[in-house]
Amino acid sequence: METELKLKVPAADLERLRSHPMLQAHSREAPVEHHLIDTYYDTPQRNLWKHGLMLRVRRDNEKWIQTVKTAATASAALHERGEWECELPDGAPNPGLLVRQIKQARIAKLLASKEVTQHLQPVFQNTTHRTTWNIALPTGEQLECALDAGDIACGKQHTAISELELELKDGNPARLFDLALELHHDVPLQMSNDSKAALGYAMLDNEAIRIYKAAPVHLFQKMTLEDAFQAIALNCLQQIETNLPGVLKQNVESLHQMRVGLRRLRALLNMFEELAPLPPALRDDVDWLAGELGTTRDWDVLADSTLNHIPGFDADALREAAKTKSTEAHKLLVKALRSPQFTRVMLELNGWLYGQQWRIKGALPHESPLGERVKKAASPLLRKAEKRLAKRIKALDTADPHARHSTRIAAKKARYAAEFFEELLPRKHVKPYVTHLSKLQDRLGLLNDIAVAEHLLDQFNGSNAQVARQAAYAHGYLAAASSADAATLRKPLAAVAKLRMTH
Repeated sequence: METELKLKVPAADLERLRSHPMLQAHSREAPVEHHLIDTYYDTPQRNLWKHGLMLRVRRDNEKWIQTVKTAATASAALHERGEWECELPDGAPNPGLLVRQIKQARIAKLLASKEVTQHLQPVFQNTTHRTTWNIALPTGEQLECALDAGDIACGKQHTAISELELELKDGNPARLFDLALELHHDVPLQMSNDSKAALGYAMLDNEAIRIYKAAPVHLFQKMTLEDAFQAIALNCLQQIETNLPGVLKQNVESLHQMRVGLRRLRALLNMFEELAPLPPALRDDVDWLAGELGTTRDWDVLADSTLNHIPGFDADALREAAKTKSTEAHKLLVKALRSPQFTRVMLELNGWLYGQQWRIKGALPHESPLGERVKKAASPLLRKAEKRLAKRIKALDTADPHARHSTRIAAKKARYAAEFFEELLPRKHVKPYVTHLSKLQDRLGLLNDIAVAEHLLDQFNGSNAQVARQAAYAHGYLAAASSADAATLRKPLAAVAKLRMTH
């Protein structure tokens, strides 16, 4: 199993990184230069890739090396893959040579099957100049640092490669982020979630942008609350990071799911704020990111959703004006996500989580709930979320948009809390609880979208006459619709206030 952190490097900064003093200081010997030619093989039906595998034959100077890797496991930032390799006499692939190394029967059987062995063909090629350092950190970690500059060729298509890979050989994975932050301080790096194989297959199939929703959180009875917190937080980070490529391509749904991942993370951090407080500066950075994503998402919702709720209304001019604002916001968001600040925030968050940096001098305080079994220790946190929501509902003035928004946030936090610990809760209680909260959240969400829309529509007051007229009409209609819907909230609110996920 390999564990690595991948980062993009601006092509103009490759030499600066290659001569970075930190690499010189911690390298055990002189760096090694490689000229790599990687040819990736698959069947015409993509049998390997469809089963989460890639087969590569690498020419490394005068050696031929065959490698099979699995798809990355669900881990934020770090790429964790199964990997098997052997030397070959020449460049012809022979997956049968690896079968004895592989304990997973499914993988071994597929590699030995006739449909693979008799139909392999080259699908794309990667040519790379690689510089590698064997790094020994003062804290004891052993890792390999590889700096790659090259090109992926798929037919007439080409994609330039300029990246840094930090592969952990032994020790604490949190140190990978410390090292990356030290390098990032001098050379601007960017998060990278796609392997060269993934990039090649995307070129090969002209693959559509993939949207990543929240993956299930798998918890176990013997876990401590700290283990569960770390697993859930990394699950949230994974949703943020996997949607980044789509957001950089200005995909609306990718942005929505990236924002959902961040909302889930913030809800979790709020839930654990007394047990595992995030450093104030890092919390400010997380709030900054939430603001950047939220501003852009607001324009998307107005253009693609809220205006559609106005019946019999010709909003074409207004919708186009809103789409223009949305496009401008996406461009600003892309700039923010390519900034050094975003990379630093993601590296620091990952380092904080993998390194369990909420601990004091590396240990949990005596009798901390974080050290208890998760099923018992999570109950007070879940009850707190329930009580906060019931309190907000009881005090709610349904005509007040700000109070409705606060209640919606409390409902969202309670729902996320139930979903985080769903595997450990009685299904007969948690399923109806989450269902009712989701319905309430949707209603309050629509009302919040209307409140946000009213603010955004005010920005069209100085626009051309047609846009301004349509904005004024939309503003009036939405205000009236909001008041009418808010007046009917009491019954569903009261029903949710009585619900309990814990008993």
